[in-house]
Amino acid sequence: MSSTETVTPIQNAVNIGPVLTQRLRDVGVTTLDEVRERGAIEIWQLIAHTAEGNECAHMLLALEGALRGQRWTSIPRSERDALLVEVGLKDASDLRAPKKR
Repeated sequence: MSSTETVTPIQNAVNIGPVLTQRLRDVGVTTLDEVRERGAIEIWQLIAHTAEGNECAHMLLALEGALRGQRWTSIPRSERDALLVEVGLKDASDLRAPKKR
């Protein structure tokens, strides 16, 4: 990292509130750069056991959105679904075909 680059504390990243910040700190993740280096899925796997149901999926999507610098709800549905399928939180057969316009 050059002297002109700054490190983003994890609590300052998009989507990362106090609860997720604490869960990340509990596993030693304190900066967005650490998430970027390891990827949303790998970091999520460290903390997934701390949540249940929708909260578990929301943590993964929040991490992915933080990496992209956008709210997780802005990630296209197809990309969110693919991520959830990849980690086993959603079955591919549950995915709906895109609506025709």
